[in-house]
Amino acid sequence: MPKSKRLKRELEQSRTLVKNEDVDLTPLVDCVFMLLIFFMVTTVFITSKGLNVDMPKDSTAESKPGKDINLIIEEDGVMELNGEAVSIDDLPVELKRLKEQLETENMILQAHPTTIHNTVAAVVDIARAQGLEGVAFAREQ
Repeated sequence: MPKSKRLKRELEQSRTLVKNEDVDLTPLVDCVFMLLIFFMVTTVFITSKGLNVDMPKDSTAESKPGKDINLIIEEDGVMELNGEAVSIDDLPVELKRLKEQLETENMILQAHPTTIHNTVAAVVDIARAQGLEGVAFAREQ
């Protein structure tokens, strides 16, 4: 083979090699689509939970300003209901009377830190039995 033909052939082969060196983007596109599908699927299941808000009632509704019932239990178990001494036996009658008198369903219970829990639980049970729905616990400062 003459030299010129051989050089010509090598030159053509080298050109074809250069022309075929394109980058294949198929794997890159596959990865991008897989990521897109992954994010689409995961965002569908994310649910945001809102806060439960009690909306105010109409401003035309009558609101009766009521005073809460205050019960203090001392360290030795002595109870004061709105400033008056009361025993646990008289508590249901007095709570019912004050509930009707003050037109309230709320009671604030302040017990000494060393008060027996059984006493506090019994007082809460008595209050619930008399129709007091809101029992709040206060502490000494």
